[in-house]
Amino acid sequence: MKLKKLSLAIAFTLPLFINASDLKEVNTQFKEAYHQYQAAIKTTDKKKQLEYAKLSYDLGKQVYGEQNINTARLGFNLGSIYNNTHKPEQARKVLAPLIEIYKTQLGKYHIELVDLYFAYAKSLPYKKNDMAERYYKKALTVIDEQSEKDPLLKALITLDAGIELLAIGSRKSKMILDAQEYLIEQFPANDKRVVKANFYAGKYYLARKSYGKSVENFESNLAIFEALKGPTHPLELNTHAFLINALEKSGKSDEATKHCIAIGKMRPWDDDQEQRPLYRANPEFPNSMARARQNGSVKIEFTISDFGFVTDAKIINPEESKGFHKVALAALDKWRYAPKFENGVAVEAKSTVQLDFTIAR
Repeated sequence: MKLKKLSLAIAFTLPLFINASDLKEVNTQFKEAYHQYQAAIKTTDKKKQLEYAKLSYDLGKQVYGEQNINTARLGFNLGSIYNNTHKPEQARKVLAPLIEIYKTQLGKYHIELVDLYFAYAKSLPYKKNDMAERYYKKALTVIDEQSEKDPLLKALITLDAGIELLAIGSRKSKMILDAQEYLIEQFPANDKRVVKANFYAGKYYLARKSYGKSVENFESNLAIFEALKGPTHPLELNTHAFLINALEKSGKSDEATKHCIAIGKMRPWDDDQEQRPLYRANPEFPNSMARARQNGSVKIEFTISDFGFVTDAKIINPEESKGFHKVALAALDKWRYAPKFENGVAVEAKSTVQLDFTIAR
C-alpha cells in the first residue's frame, strides 16, 4: 500500500505541547522538520522525504515520548518511506515496535492498524511470507470488526491485500477475485477500481497458468483504454504485455502479435523511454548437447523494431558454442518488446543478449 493511499488513512494533527522550557528549541526544530516533511511528500524527492521523516521521528520522540501515539505515527511515516525506497530491513526495525503502541493507544481493531499491518508485511523478507500473509489477514480482520460495516472499503482492502499476496506468490491472492466480483457488481466497467481489479485478476490467472481466464480479464479493459483521450492509461501497456505472455503460452502467436503492434502505436507517459522486454521464450536445450553433457553460451546482437519484434539477429561469438546457435536464434525470434520511444515516437533500437545453456549437475 502506498503512503496515505487509502481513503481511511488518518491525516493526524500534532498538538505541540511542551512543558519543559529547556525543550523549547527541540519543539521548534520538530515543527520545522515536520513542515519540511509535509512539503517533501508533495514532491517526488525520495531523499528529502526520507531525511525529514527520520528527523521528524527522532525529534518527535523527544517532544512526545517514545510510547506516544503521535510518535508512533511519525514512525509509521518513516517506515513507509523506507519501504518505498527499497530499504525493508530499516522499515521493519522501525515498524515492528509500533504495532503494540497502536494497539495499546488506539485499540486492537482501530482502523489505523490497517495501514500499519500492510507496511509491516511489506517489510518482511521473502522467507517469512507466511508471516506476511498473517498480517494482511489481520488488516482484513480490522475491517470486519468495525462497528459500521463498509463493504466497499473491505473490497478495496481485500484487493490491495490480494495484490500484495500475489507479488509474493501466495495462493491466498485468490481474494483478488472476491474483490473483483463486488466491484463489478457496484460500478461501471470504466470505473478505475474495476479496471484495477480486472487487471490483477488477469495477473492472478496468469500466475496460475489459467491462460484463457487471464486473457478474458485483461481483454475486458481494452475497450476502456481505447476510449480514453490523451496519454496512455498507466495499465494499458502492461495489459498488452501480459496479454502477449498469456497468448504466446497458449500457442496463439498471431493474436499476441496484434498486441505488440498496439504497443508500438501507443503514446507513452514518458516520451523518451527505453525498450523493455514483454515476452521471452526460453530456448530448448539441444538433445545432442545434452547427451554430450556440454554447456554453452551464445551472444546475440539484434534490432528491436518500432513494433517490438526482434529483427536482424546476429551471433557475435560465432566460433563458440556452435551446437547452440540454432535454438538460441529460434527462441529469440519469439521474443517481444515494448519498443524504444524518442520524443513520443516508437523507434528501432539495438540490443544484445547472452543466452547461457547449463546442464544441472
